[in-house]
Amino acid sequence: MWNHLPRTVVAVAAFLTVSVEPKAVSDAGDAAIATPPAVELVDMPADFAAAATWAMDLFHEAGFDLPPLRYVFHGEHAEPCSGRLGLQHRVDRVNVIELCTSEMSFPTQVRILHETAHAWVDHALTDDRKAAFQHVRGWTYWRNYELAPWHENGTEQAAEIMVWGLIDRPLAIVQINQNSCDELDAGYRALTGQAPLHGFRDAC
Repeated sequence: MWNHLPRTVVAVAAFLTVSVEPKAVSDAGDAAIATPPAVELVDMPADFAAAATWAMDLFHEAGFDLPPLRYVFHGEHAEPCSGRLGLQHRVDRVNVIELCTSEMSFPTQVRILHETAHAWVDHALTDDRKAAFQHVRGWTYWRNYELAPWHENGTEQAAEIMVWGLIDRPLAIVQINQNSCDELDAGYRALTGQAPLHGFRDAC
């Protein structure tokens, strides 16, 4: 199922704290080192824990710091995710990622990466980067699902574009408009100030 093994071996338990070793990456010849976040895995089956580690590893490989994270597995209980498959929100200083599906599949892996991207965006996006992203994408509302459809919210565009730029295989399920390879690339660069880690152009 996996293209590579995660660097962190995760045991199945009701509650775990995981630490990932920092990895140096280069961008235009300059080394960058991501600091591993404090991570809690709550009731996570082994395949879901591996997917969470895979998602964190992609941010790590790109040199992006993640905030403290808590991944919580709810199985088929949809209420914690407001009826969706996943939901990210902050509790105190921890970014909590609720997972409301028991099916491990490629779309579930993408969902976990998408919710992890929300955590990174909320943690790392500066006002200048946010303004640059709005200029490139043209969204009106950053996060207002009553006044804008899901795909028109700036935060959802940001998470989808981070998924495209980081994921380690071609992706054809980006769920936003303005989704040509060049448009996704421009959005990623506006968010991060650097080229995509992978940014496969096979399927966009």
